[in-house]
Amino acid sequence: MHDLSWPGSYGQENDPPCPPDPPETPRRRKSGALMLSAEEARHVRVAVRKLRRAFGTFRALSVMTGIPASTLRRAANPKSSPTGTLAIRVAAAAGVAVEVLLGGKLVVTTPVIGRAA
Repeated sequence: MHDLSWPGSYGQENDPPCPPDPPETPRRRKSGALMLSAEEARHVRVAVRKLRRAFGTFRALSVMTGIPASTLRRAANPKSSPTGTLAIRVAAAAGVAVEVLLGGKLVVTTPVIGRAA
């Protein structure tokens, strides 16, 4: 009589055994020093959107900050949580202190093209 136990441990009896699962690598924790409050994160998101308008594209802002354009797009999303490192680099690209950026007092003026200023 046949043994109909279901499911078999690794499939059919003539299948090669499955390799063991790789060991789980420990996840790195983010430093608490670079965590932003909800209000500071909102100010960083607004600053990224303002600077994108001033520079024209996320790609141009990416060149200035050294952060990939896709990361900047994600950081501008209202549901994102930007990091302190991103805030530092965005503040450097804007030419302001990080405290100004995190305080929500960043003023970005777009250049007027075609008229005498």
